[in-house]
Amino acid sequence: MSYKNKEKGKLKSLEKYYRNRKKKLEYQRKYDKEHKEKKREQDRKRRETTNKNKIRVIQAYSRKHHFPKLLKIYKGCQLMLVDCLKTKKLELHHRKYTKKFMDCVLLCQNCHKKIGRKR
Repeated sequence: MSYKNKEKGKLKSLEKYYRNRKKKLEYQRKYDKEHKEKKREQDRKRRETTNKNKIRVIQAYSRKHHFPKLLKIYKGCQLMLVDCLKTKKLELHHRKYTKKFMDCVLLCQNCHKKIGRKR
């Protein structure tokens, strides 16, 4: 095979590649137009699941790291509005779901339910 034939072969293969690529892109655009609503629904579900997973990760982290520290400091429910000083059935409540220590509050089950209902 001579030098010119190799060059021609390369050019032909590139032309074929770009022709096929163009067809694929056109097909994808056509498919996207037809299935726009379906794609939006899939994207929405994907966002929801990633947010739920982030919240679960933060909850597990705070249970492991923040809960023991809060128990040492407060030794009971932190909600002083009802004068609740229970030391059993304690749970962590997040103001905002971040990994910061100041985000967590230590509450008993009843107080945690009351705060959850307010929202």
